[in-house]
Amino acid sequence: MSSSPIVFGASYFDVTTIPLGNITSVVSESVLFVPSWFNLETAPRDVVCFVGFAENLEPDVQSFYGGGGTQCQATNGCGVHVHEGTDCLSTETQGGHWYNQDTLAEDPWAVVGYKATNENGYGQFAGCVSTGFDLASDPTQLQGRAFIIHAEDGSRVSCGIIEDAVADYVPTIISADTTPIPGATSPQPDGVTGFVTVMNDFIESTIDAVCYQGYASGLEPNVESFLLGGGSDTCDVTNGCGSHIHSGTGCNDTDAQGGHYYDADTVAVDPWLLESYYSTNGTGTGAFVGCAITGEGASDYNGRPFIMHGTDGSRLSCGILSASETVVVDPGGDSAANSPFSGMTMIPWMLTSAVVSGVLGFIFDMV
Repeated sequence: MSSSPIVFGASYFDVTTIPLGNITSVVSESVLFVPSWFNLETAPRDVVCFVGFAENLEPDVQSFYGGGGTQCQATNGCGVHVHEGTDCLSTETQGGHWYNQDTLAEDPWAVVGYKATNENGYGQFAGCVSTGFDLASDPTQLQGRAFIIHAEDGSRVSCGIIEDAVADYVPTIISADTTPIPGATSPQPDGVTGFVTVMNDFIESTIDAVCYQGYASGLEPNVESFLLGGGSDTCDVTNGCGSHIHSGTGCNDTDAQGGHYYDADTVAVDPWLLESYYSTNGTGTGAFVGCAITGEGASDYNGRPFIMHGTDGSRLSCGILSASETVVVDPGGDSAANSPFSGMTMIPWMLTSAVVSGVLGFIFDMV
């Protein structure tokens, strides 16, 4: 771990889309956020996460990409994407998918979207995308971009412009201090420890959409997950490098921890299968972030265990999620403008646990 305390938070945005043209009635609402970490050099800096819903889509869709079906295989089928344009007037002003083509060889938005719709054409979506842009330094790069909902056949059916979230917006946030699981064979002598925040209730109608952000130390050093696409096969096993909410209520053993927390009656494919940390530094510290739709019968995250897995899929660290306070750092004022935390939502416990009185005082002085 870095000699300085690891601090993290998020900057929030929202978007409402309206139908494109006269042949569609699709509307949607979404919240987006840019996660950031400080004093962890291997943490991702280019990620945007989103949670939302759309109405009046094609009914009873089951996507090939995580929905348990065969649909949505057309280019942009069932897509939910940030586009590079800044206007919804035409395909030209909407632009293509927003990512840095100088640093990314493949389009990270290619198969991102909603995985299913119900009989009324209602679909939810949640995910995180690495864009290749340094969003951590300037999250406002996201602001003003076009947000597009695609139909099952890939056509563009709804569009809106991303805006800064309303002042003091914050979802429900719970957190856990993760500690070594009794009897776990850890990669390092002191075991795996860390801290995670779990966010939900982004939008009133998406109570089963959940996101998480955190870090862990004591993991295997110098991990590069196969999900990075660099040719490594590390983590390419069941639960390899996983970061998951489990269905149990305790941490002592697998019976108390339970399996992955989701409603198999309403979610066709386990949404936690690929949720994981992607890399660690030379001392075994890594950041993680992700989002999932867990289903109508699995939306009570408070009191659930959050589990960190090793590269071989074994369970290494666990903490029970509970309520957290939040601090929104006021982006106004001269002192706030010079802060790396300006406009971000922070967790007081996350700061005080590291006994960082200087940082704590700086942040609270600005609120």
